[in-house]
Amino acid sequence: MPSRPTDPGIPTLTQRAEPSLYGPAGDDDAPVLTELANEPGPAYADDAFPLLTDVADAAAPLPDATVLAARLQAEVEQLMREALADAIDQIQARMDAELPVIVSRVLNGVRPG
Repeated sequence: MPSRPTDPGIPTLTQRAEPSLYGPAGDDDAPVLTELANEPGPAYADDAFPLLTDVADAAAPLPDATVLAARLQAEVEQLMREALADAIDQIQARMDAELPVIVSRVLNGVRPG
């Protein structure tokens, strides 16, 4: 299929969907986004995402390795119990749904006498 020449007078789909990306022709004096990104911004005291280095300096010391291992093992065992209970529920529901079909198929396949 031959490509059609683009007409600058017809807006593209992107220009119609996001007209704010394509300002009027007189925006030559507006700052470029990269220039704005390099300027230092205001420091926010209520920053919800502190730097990782700030958090690492204020972190409490880790507990003993045996305590960590025991707690981790307990958490994993609890997760395994929950996953096993969910799996049993799913198997039971599937068996309850499919058992009548299986019984019917077997009864129809067996000849009397």
